[in-house]
Amino acid sequence: MKASGAKQFRAFVSKEFIHIFRDPYTLLILLLMPVVELLLFGFALNMEVTNIRTALVTLEPDRYTQRLEAKIRSHPDFILYEEHLSVAEAEELLQKDKLDLFIVMPTAFEASIYRKQPTQVQMVVDASDPNAGEIRVSYASALLQSVVVEDIGGGSQLPYSIEVNSRMLYNPMMKSSYNFVPGIMGLVLIVLCTIMTSVSIAREKERGSMELLLVSPVHATTMVLAKAVPYFVVSLINIASILILSYFVLGVPIRGSLLLIILVTMLYVLVALAIGLAISSLVSQQRDAVVVSGFGMMMPTILLTGMLFPLANIPAALRWISYLVPATYYIGATRKVMIQGLSFMGIWQEVLALALFAVLMLTIAIVSIRPRLK
Repeated sequence: MKASGAKQFRAFVSKEFIHIFRDPYTLLILLLMPVVELLLFGFALNMEVTNIRTALVTLEPDRYTQRLEAKIRSHPDFILYEEHLSVAEAEELLQKDKLDLFIVMPTAFEASIYRKQPTQVQMVVDASDPNAGEIRVSYASALLQSVVVEDIGGGSQLPYSIEVNSRMLYNPMMKSSYNFVPGIMGLVLIVLCTIMTSVSIAREKERGSMELLLVSPVHATTMVLAKAVPYFVVSLINIASILILSYFVLGVPIRGSLLLIILVTMLYVLVALAIGLAISSLVSQQRDAVVVSGFGMMMPTILLTGMLFPLANIPAALRWISYLVPATYYIGATRKVMIQGLSFMGIWQEVLALALFAVLMLTIAIVSIRPRLK
């Protein structure tokens, strides 16, 4: 009896191994997922703030402003904007997302230091990501104080006050929802849309009705559009509910054009639906469609798109991957319109990238919608 039980156990174990090795997608997920997650979380999940694009506005150049400029230029966490700017020019560059921070040095700064009088320095920072904004101001303040301490000597503390007047642009209340809502919109839409469309065709394959569709005279383009339209309408309802809740419940402003946000979101939804249709040509079961769509879209969107932390924090070896993820462009464009109030000219590059993604993914979906039946 014991020998018979052991034999049955070995038979069932062998059967399970055979099932695993016969299903390449399951095997790939089992072996590849731990490696990918380790690499993504180990290298991409970096909460430090680096590559701070900084400009120095000097109303009256002196020794301290020159030393601060040299200090910023040599610091590994800062990138100095080399041209001399006025306050208006620096603010315009910050609005165009070409700067993260600019420092306004007051007149008679050096004279105030020598007289040991309190003085005030203004720092204007992009606070659409409030955590990153606070850290940038903190880093810049420490850098400014180190310049003065090195000059006067005598320890690490100043005998008088250098007051930093920080101006948190776009998010004066420092609400984290300003940063997360556009990211959540990008994540929810791409995951739901890819899963819905990929599962739709996988369901047809499981039921055998896909064979009838493939031998029908219906053109592939018609089939793709017919599959996408219902989920496109459902996604529009999701867009409306997200925007309404964001504005009225979370208090996230819509400083730019609401119509522009909706149009960009519709383009993004089209990209996501096309990706789902392309994925459906690779899988034959609903389970596989959910796993490939969910895992394939969720992890890169969370870690590699600027949803949680600035793209500049991502190591250069992985940063190029972020430019292959459509959510990178959508989240960036939505933040610029909602939080910064930019017009189409401020996001045309993101819109162009999404349009190219839409054309590419729709083409792939149409070409692959008639897979070879096995």
